[in-house]
Order: sequence, then C-alpha cells, then structure tokens
Amino acid sequence: DSIRAVAGRLGASGYSALAIDLLSAAGGTKSFADEFEAMAALGAVAPSRFVADMKAGVTEIRRRLPGKKIAAIGFCFGGGMTWLLLASKEPRLAAAVPFYGPFPDAGNLAGSNAAVLGVYAELDARVNASRSTARAALRKAGLKHTIVTYPGVDHAFFYPTSSRHDPIAAAAAYRRMLSWFGAHLAT
Repeated sequence: DSIRAVAGRLGASGYSALAIDLLSAAGGTKSFADEFEAMAALGAVAPSRFVADMKAGVTEIRRRLPGKKIAAIGFCFGGGMTWLLLASKEPRLAAAVPFYGPFPDAGNLAGSNAAVLGVYAELDARVNASRSTARAALRKAGLKHTIVTYPGVDHAFFYPTSSRHDPIAAAAAYRRMLSWFGAHLAT
C-alpha cells in the first residue's frame, strides 16, 4: 500500500508511475496472509526473474509514454531491486533513486546510463555497509550520481507507517528526488 501511495504522490507531482508487484507470478502481494509471508515468498524468487519483471515494467512504461525518459525508484527491498536493475545493464533508464537499498554483491553498473541519486539513512548500519561499494561502482561506470545520507534517521524513515518515520527527512528526500527527476528526466 505504501508503494501505491508513492506512485500516487508522483502522479500528483506530474509524473506517470507504474508500481510493479514482484509477486505477480505468485498471485500478487495481496494473496499472502501478511507482510512476513510475502517477504518469505520474495526470498524464494531468483534475482533473474526480478530483473526480467522490472525490465518488462520499463518496457510497459515506455510503451505508455513513448519518447519520455524513464526512472526507477525503490525503497528498502525495492531500493536493492533498483540497484539490481541498474546492475543488469538496463540502458533505458535516465535516472534512478534507490532509497536505503543494499547494493548487490559484485554489482557492476557498466552499461547503465542512469543518473543515480542514492538515498541513505545515517543510522542504517546494515544498508550503509554497502554504500562505499555503490559509490565505487558508480564512479567506475562513470555515472552521474549523488549519494545523500540523511542525518539522525534510520532505515524506513520515508514510510509514514513506519515507527522510524521522520516527516522532515522524508519531505526533504521527496523534494530532492523531484529535483533529481526534474534535472534528469526533462526532455
């Protein structure tokens, strides 16, 4: 539901958005009893299927918006999926914003063309452990990028339903994302 809400916010901000349910092949996220069952199901999926589904999403949004530049965003698991999509050598993305997503092991961003805004939370030690690897991969691939770490906040600070939600940092991150999109998606 929170991802659908972000898609709606993007729509209200003047962007078209497509929220991909990576459990569609298993009946969709809503077919699982709870969040923990859905996360277990996601853990059983091969990364190659995630990449194929995300690339199909890029194809679909391009079909719906011919001639428009495309971006990908994701939060937590979805942030990791955004990094995975970039590492899959997906050349059709003009921008990407992975929010506190772990960088994939041995991730290589060569072949991507996206301008990347990496969003991190200062207190998120688990995801921050891969931040320097992400930065090095961005530099090695020669991608335009900015890495932002929001001070004093933890993982999931963007989600209004999270106990770690920080409305000030979330609002700042949303404004920064819109600015990033404005700079890199303008045609």
